[in-house]
Amino acid sequence: MMNRNYIKFYIFLRSLTVIFSLLFFESCTSQSNAVTSSRSEAKSLPTLMQTECPIPLEMGKIYGNHGKKEDIDQVLKKLKLLIDDICTGNLNHLPELVFGELGLFIDAKGHWTKEEVLKDLKNPEGYFQTYFFNQSLLDKKKGNQGNLTIQMALRSSNGLVIDYFFDSSKETEVQIKFKENPINMRYLINPVFAKIEGEWMLLRML
Repeated sequence: MMNRNYIKFYIFLRSLTVIFSLLFFESCTSQSNAVTSSRSEAKSLPTLMQTECPIPLEMGKIYGNHGKKEDIDQVLKKLKLLIDDICTGNLNHLPELVFGELGLFIDAKGHWTKEEVLKDLKNPEGYFQTYFFNQSLLDKKKGNQGNLTIQMALRSSNGLVIDYFFDSSKETEVQIKFKENPINMRYLINPVFAKIEGEWMLLRML
């Protein structure tokens, strides 16, 4: 069992990291029309090719000096499990990827406990259903038409290339690159995995 004070401190540090990352991201966004915020409101193309499931994943580049092969393989396995689920229209394996005491950063701003994640997964009009699968709900939420769900964005990729950024031996940020329609990468956030009690767990959702 992890020390609760450590857990609170860890979440606090991760929150600061996410906030500073968001501020940097928004700064870059204001300087370039080519870069937009996550969960973008930009409209999709009228016709969009959809990759069949499962979506092919390829190993990309590894940054940092802490990425051991066994860690990279485990992170890729967990990520593939999550992406395969999203592609087929569910998040059945998400609960087992979330460490109970750390919870999950669901986007660039919000942190949920595991209990909150489980509750939302049961909600047919909740966050996950809206942003990941239901375009009608998403358009209603955004107030305009043509927004892509995460599922639609991933399936427009025709394959994914995965880069790893190891800040330490205990944490890595993953960048998901699209082989086609790279503009739709804007709908995703770089997921973060943390090694907790010897197991790689999802700390920030894509």
